[in-house]
Amino acid sequence: MFFSRRKDSKNMPIEKKNFLNQFSQHALDERISLFLGAGGSCDAGYPTWAALFAPLAKELGTPIDDKTDYYRLAQYYSNNFGSAELRKRINERINRNNYKSPLLEELIQVGFTNVWTTNFDNAIEINYQQRDILANKVFRDSDFSNIDINRRINVFKMNGDITNLESIVATQGDYEKYGDTHQVMMMFFKRELISSTFLFIGYSFTDHLVLDCLSEINRYLGESATYHYAIMKNEADNPYFNYFIDDIERRYHIRILLVDNYNDIPMVLVELNNCIRRKKVFISGAFSSFEPQITEFSHGLSKSLTKNLFDNDYRIVNGIGRRFGTHLIGYANEYLAKQGIKNIEKYLIVKPFVGNDEGAEIEKKRLREKVIDQCGTAIFVFGEQDRNSIDKTSGVWEEFQIAVMQHKVVIPIAYPGLVSEEIWKMLKNNITLYPYLEKYIDMLTAGQETDLISRIVIQILDSVQ
Repeated sequence: MFFSRRKDSKNMPIEKKNFLNQFSQHALDERISLFLGAGGSCDAGYPTWAALFAPLAKELGTPIDDKTDYYRLAQYYSNNFGSAELRKRINERINRNNYKSPLLEELIQVGFTNVWTTNFDNAIEINYQQRDILANKVFRDSDFSNIDINRRINVFKMNGDITNLESIVATQGDYEKYGDTHQVMMMFFKRELISSTFLFIGYSFTDHLVLDCLSEINRYLGESATYHYAIMKNEADNPYFNYFIDDIERRYHIRILLVDNYNDIPMVLVELNNCIRRKKVFISGAFSSFEPQITEFSHGLSKSLTKNLFDNDYRIVNGIGRRFGTHLIGYANEYLAKQGIKNIEKYLIVKPFVGNDEGAEIEKKRLREKVIDQCGTAIFVFGEQDRNSIDKTSGVWEEFQIAVMQHKVVIPIAYPGLVSEEIWKMLKNNITLYPYLEKYIDMLTAGQETDLISRIVIQILDSVQ
């Protein structure tokens, strides 16, 4: 259940449907960054700042409540027991090997360009690595010489990293020197707040590190400043909470989705990932023949399909299948260029599956699974077939099997004598399992005009959104 503010409030929390629609569009445009607060690591068993510093407060004989300034608390502990002891105690609580987190798993699938975090732990980096995604850790100004914007995810650790205890920003003294010790970090952060749309997860907006940056940007840019998003737990028992989130949106341009429980956040992210996937269409197809009839159909289908998909704001994902893949990519590039689109990779995602030896086949299957998983729909056309049966080494057939196992929307376009016809027959004979095809299946054949086929594909896609 999601929380609704009182009707007389000017700035309402964003509704879930609007959040999903808006942020998924930002994700498809590849202009999103993640800000992960302490709450984002709790799912993996790491402590909040309150839990982290509670034993230290007990040693000092001071209570912890929702008004506690943890930087000052850490400073008092450092004053009494020494900086080395403070960092040792933090290391004992943070440096652990538990990284499994449903929340982080869903966040990684969203496809953030970069990650910013105030956390000391390595949970987010490890989760990226476990999914074979290159992650570059940046926690000192000197690390910025190693960042790679285009080839890997950069994880900017604003408060330092547990593997380097001296880098940790924990005390009031550390915080007061931050502007001097982290000049490049702050410069990059402000730049990204301007150029990218952030999603804040597990962040309370109670310290000034982020808010001061947002405030500075908004003073200069006013209403043209980028709006960001946050998912937060509703604190219905806090009489000031409504005013707090209202202030966050008014002054800092943060649209907030409120949930009743922290456990709701991973479920929201599941829905977000599904929204993103539904706009990505995997197109599988390959053939070897040079017969004029099949070549003409391939050219016509490639041209009309790319135009219709792009005109309806879908993204195309393709593995460059023999001949058809070349046609598809060629017409896609041509159309996008005519529209004046410079960053073609946003709309056309090409993932070639190459290699012939046994090891390569295993890797190709793994890559196919990974690529298809990022899409909501898979279209199948052509496909090599030998000996009057489906060739089990056919890439189109293997991609179809993967798509079915991953419960994707599958759309066959039958071409006589090839794999796609066998897939078409299979789905038609089991049409109750594919209700979205029932009205259209007989028109998804090479006997129809390619433009009609493409329009039908769009109708199917729109019906399952």
